[in-house]
Amino acid sequence: MMFEATRRSAIAATSLAALLICQSAVAFAPLAHPAAAFSTAGRSTFALSAEADAAEGTKEKVLLVGPSLLQLVVTKALKARGYDVLLVCPTDKKDKFGEYIQNGLDEDADAAAADVISRSLFGLPEESDPEGFGWREGITSVVVCAEDPIIGSGVIDTVCKWDGFGNDRDTPVDGPSRAILLAPITNRVNKEKPPGWVPIFNNDKKEAQVWETLVEDWSANAFISGERGNCDASIMRFGSLFGGGVDGPEELKALGLNERTYKMSLEQYRDLRERAFDRNRLGGQVLIGDAINIKPSDQDGKEKRSLKGEEKEAYQTRGGYPEQDRTCRHTLAQAVCEALSRPVRDVSASTTDDGSVPAECTILSTAEQSLPTGEEWAEMFANPGPATWPDPAKFVMPVVEKTA
Repeated sequence: MMFEATRRSAIAATSLAALLICQSAVAFAPLAHPAAAFSTAGRSTFALSAEADAAEGTKEKVLLVGPSLLQLVVTKALKARGYDVLLVCPTDKKDKFGEYIQNGLDEDADAAAADVISRSLFGLPEESDPEGFGWREGITSVVVCAEDPIIGSGVIDTVCKWDGFGNDRDTPVDGPSRAILLAPITNRVNKEKPPGWVPIFNNDKKEAQVWETLVEDWSANAFISGERGNCDASIMRFGSLFGGGVDGPEELKALGLNERTYKMSLEQYRDLRERAFDRNRLGGQVLIGDAINIKPSDQDGKEKRSLKGEEKEAYQTRGGYPEQDRTCRHTLAQAVCEALSRPVRDVSASTTDDGSVPAECTILSTAEQSLPTGEEWAEMFANPGPATWPDPAKFVMPVVEKTA
């Protein structure tokens, strides 16, 4: 019996590795540039070191599937909240991911991140693996978090059928208790290119089909649909992704990726746009289903009449100015952390006070210089809807105090 269980586990791990479609290295290779400067920062207020994790005993562990910058940002956000993480990513990406996830600004966060990378696997842990690899060692939740269409058909089924969920090596658990699929919105207003976009390697129509198939596989899965196991499952949509680094408020030192991740695109000025989201677009909005926040037809005209030059630039980076179809990676990662600890409700229940999250929602950004608080997320999940477009006629240009 044990041999048979081990054999099935090995087959599952091999199947997952085969089903993950590994993208070209272009998507993860930064452009040539000087090495980022590392500082000798003090200890983190989050107490994220790997040593602290070990001292506190076994923590709830989340399985993250889908190699991407988003996967790394979600990893750091989860670690900051006390979760442990098992990363599933290709072996040939581990070295680069190890560089990207450590920013040199927070010793504890870097130590915790390096520990996660050292334990990452291309496939799922097996019964034959020694203790510490993750098989029946606290993994109860799964987040599928690829940015690009690289998850092949069948991965969802392989992951959900994995026999390594739970806390007791002698007690099997039938599937995860919580599962979240991150997928892009399907009706973008602005056709933004991802960081690794190269014309000769990309087929937009084919990519859309891969995402559509992934969502279909998710919804049809027996664990996700509730036919089997006891899993709370939801889909969280995102717009064009930007940011995820450290060029923002102090709180990003423990949450952000290395500076070099800003330099991963052939697109001119892309790094400035990435930084702009970390500095000024950390706020959030939660919309029901697969949705966008369409700009009112008269909004541009109002802004043109009321604002000039620098005023318009300042207006669009203050006061919760909403994004139509773009999302900061940090904002999305925080939404994932919040959703993991909340029950799921049907999308037909548009408002609620039970602390739940919609079965399908979209996370977009707004112009704020700090991440939403737990109370703000609770309000957004309870009463989802597009953020209000501010009246430019009421905008007051902020006064910058001169330093001595």
